[in-house]
Amino acid sequence: MMGQSDPLSKFDGERVISLETYRKNGEAVRTPVWFLKENGVLYVYTDDNTGKVKRLRRNSKVRVAPSHFRGKPKAEYIDAQAQIETKKDFVDHYHKRIYDQYGWQATLTRFVNRFSRSKAHDVIIVIHPS
Repeated sequence: MMGQSDPLSKFDGERVISLETYRKNGEAVRTPVWFLKENGVLYVYTDDNTGKVKRLRRNSKVRVAPSHFRGKPKAEYIDAQAQIETKKDFVDHYHKRIYDQYGWQATLTRFVNRFSRSKAHDVIIVIHPS
């Protein structure tokens, strides 16, 4: 695909994206997250107790950019729409796919999360470029 026909081509080979969501007052909040790119869509695994999910429930408009581990963007942000997917089969499928992509880092994260007392539920954020 040519760069212009695939708005997500700048995410190829990247490990982290900066996900920009919006507070009630319109202020942008940027969060670095792991992701999976598949068929022109970005998938992000998280839980329903996070700030980004709470903000997305109010406003599905987002911007995304490839970023460094700490969230500093490597390229210009692109506009997108996000939806929160909660169906267990869907969440389990993409959770596994995302974690498989991150190897030992994901294994470590899973281990640490086992000790969490959170009552949160897993979700997948599905991001479609505008």
